Amino acid sequence: MLIHFFYLLNILFFLIGLFGLRLNSGDRLFSLALIQVLLGLPLLAGEYFYLGYHLDATAVPVVLFSEVIFSLIWFSMARRLRAATAGTGDESRRHFLIEISAGTGVMAGAGYFYSCCHLPRISDAVLIFHMYTPAYFSALFILITVLYAAWRLEQFWRALNTARRWEYKFLIVGSYLVCGTLAWGASYRLTYLTLAPRHLLLMAMLLLFGWTLTAYAVVHHRLLNRKIFVSRKVVYSFIVPSLLSAYLLGFGLVSLLMRTFGLQLSFVLKWLFISMGFVATALFAFSAKIRRRVQFFISTHFYINKYEYRDEWLALSEQLQGALTETDVINALRRVLTESLYTTEIFIWTGDPARGYRLVSFPAGTDVDSRYHRMAPDDLLIKYIRSHFHFHLNEKEPDMAWHEVAISRKSFLTRLNLILITPLSIGDQLTGLIGLGPEFTGGQYGPDDYDLLTALGSQTASALLAVRMAEELARTREQQAWNRLSAFVLHDIKNAATMLSMLRENAPDHIHEPEFQTDMLELVDDALKRMGRVEHRLQTLKEEISPERQDIELTGFFNNCRKRLKIHLPAIQISVESSGRIRAHTDPDLLFSAFENLALNALEATGEGTIVRVEIDRDESGRQAVIEISDNGPGIAPDLLPDLLFEPFKTTREGGSGIGLWQVKKMITSLGGSISAANRSDGGGARFTLRLPCASD
Repeated sequence: MLIHFFYLLNILFFLIGLFGLRLNSGDRLFSLALIQVLLGLPLLAGEYFYLGYHLDATAVPVVLFSEVIFSLIWFSMARRLRAATAGTGDESRRHFLIEISAGTGVMAGAGYFYSCCHLPRISDAVLIFHMYTPAYFSALFILITVLYAAWRLEQFWRALNTARRWEYKFLIVGSYLVCGTLAWGASYRLTYLTLAPRHLLLMAMLLLFGWTLTAYAVVHHRLLNRKIFVSRKVVYSFIVPSLLSAYLLGFGLVSLLMRTFGLQLSFVLKWLFISMGFVATALFAFSAKIRRRVQFFISTHFYINKYEYRDEWLALSEQLQGALTETDVINALRRVLTESLYTTEIFIWTGDPARGYRLVSFPAGTDVDSRYHRMAPDDLLIKYIRSHFHFHLNEKEPDMAWHEVAISRKSFLTRLNLILITPLSIGDQLTGLIGLGPEFTGGQYGPDDYDLLTALGSQTASALLAVRMAEELARTREQQAWNRLSAFVLHDIKNAATMLSMLRENAPDHIHEPEFQTDMLELVDDALKRMGRVEHRLQTLKEEISPERQDIELTGFFNNCRKRLKIHLPAIQISVESSGRIRAHTDPDLLFSAFENLALNALEATGEGTIVRVEIDRDESGRQAVIEISDNGPGIAPDLLPDLLFEPFKTTREGGSGIGLWQVKKMITSLGGSISAANRSDGGGARFTLRLPCASD
């Protein structure tokens, strides 16, 4: 049963190469072959160990079959060595299919001959071969394969430049050791037609040594990083069960080997090792510090990049959602930095080149001297960051500017225990700084950290600028509201002042007339009353007008308005026409203010000879009073019709505020009515149509 299991493992390791059908570059094919080697080499060495200690005739075929399979895998890796440093390989899909097909044929032939034909015999604890048998030809095949591999290794080494050789030196040495071991075993077998158990044990040790060198090169120099990418989330999610599985598998293999060689593992040691394994797993599961160290080791030894930049960018984007203030933005950045970086000593300054930068976030429980809370815009560190993009205390090739900063800011860096400082910037806009203490893992900051901080820094700077722009926009809107408020107040005062001014102009000619004196006193009282109502009128900005309604007869009301305005607006001729007695339920003060605004607008637009005509009627339903107020002025600019002239600050008149008609509309709307504007069709002039609810009979 065990023999069949080893046959199956060898076939499986060879068939892994079929994944190459989905790969379209030579470097990935090389990686796949290298993985096959790393899996197949310890299997072959283990079979050598077993056969060396137990020279069993039934185990010989599977060992010879494993040799052939491994030779095919070794040949495949040697062919693709050049692709290890190139982006693409020099073979097509057709060549790959030919290689797989030929290898499958060799594997099938070897399996058939080793299971059905004459095999080496054992005599005096030595394997004896016969010439021109399958075992003889397989040794010849192995020798040719490893010689070809050695030639390819030599070509590959010569093609490497000096800077790249250090990455592959352990791989090359380990590969030559494997080639030499297999070549020696095959040539000895061809020469003497024998193989002793001690030779098998020596070959097993040498192959394991070569495997160790190869595996070290792959792990330490990340030779697979350029080809195979596995999500960190997958690795981190399966690290605990993987470690437990590896421990149990190792424990099982040790127990199997001891039982194979007749050794006994005591009850106490067995359960002690099992308990230690579960305790170690529990410590890993419940210790955040241990998990972070394992995470750091995986990120720095098994990936090209130390970070998953996309995940960190998305994490910060999610944290920034709903951030409305600088504090929200900085808190979001701090949370992401704490989760992604291997340090808890994080300091953040924000500001701008005009006002400098102030410390807004630092580790809890840290007592920061007030001298370090602010950085001036002309600080040497700020200037250095602008030109160098980061300041690292352990810079490998520092320049004069670095030395100046390190000396002048030594107390600052030492007191805060800062190792790395990077900017929060987008384009040439520096919005802040990030200061980091040393990594608690003992690692050193490098290019991956700079890239991550640059990405997060630019994203945070963009968010800070957006928040600042929103705050500035809010302040601008507040200023605009104040300006509107001022314009509104000035408009009411202007109307009162206009009335008093006209009264003053007419006073010299009519001051002795009793009727004028009476009107003058009424006008002064009205102006004082108007000034006293400014506060009440300010509510129109908040849409809080509260009319005091009563039933009035409109014809009499507008005739009354005509008389009141005639005294202090003698330049206006007002006429009132009505189709009958029409009553409205409205506020007479607000309606008078609206009519007065329209009359003043007509006077300012026309001047002397202004004629205002008021026509009163009912609509077809009889429920609304329709009041048309027209003048003989120049009319309304077409671009302000039909509704734009009722917007605040919209006017074409020089010196106009654009408040009057907006105020009129708010007044009429508060009365439950509506107002529209148009130019007269029978000549020049404007026409305003007011609609008010009629009083119930």
